[in-house]
Amino acid sequence: MHIREMVKASGVMAAAVVVSLATATGAHADSNEMKTNDDNPGGKLTFNSDGDKTKVCDEQADGWSAVAYVSQDGSTVYSLRARGDGNCIAVSADDGGRYNLRDGEKYTFRICLDHDSSSTGDDRFCDKAVWRA
Repeated sequence: MHIREMVKASGVMAAAVVVSLATATGAHADSNEMKTNDDNPGGKLTFNSDGDKTKVCDEQADGWSAVAYVSQDGSTVYSLRARGDGNCIAVSADDGGRYNLRDGEKYTFRICLDHDSSSTGDDRFCDKAVWRA
């Protein structure tokens, strides 16, 4: 192989490496977790932007339910409630409709504990974060 052909071949190989690295790092999914802010957290919320997977778990048998809210621009998109020690509720984009969040947009996620299973706004020990879908 002549030097000119070797230089040309090495240039093609270098370009292939750059393209493969760009492709490998191009997609990125954020995985997030938070818990209620009581002294022994009774609720946990996880969100993975790859597939909009949201899961809320009740971590204790204490009579309280773990409630998660997903909102955007001040309006609730959906909420989830898990009752009982170790019970979890999960949804994802595969469930369609409101669970299929718009990619790249920011949503507010909130996890709370609720004692009377009502929608009277008496949630306690809440924590919230803004994450990107």
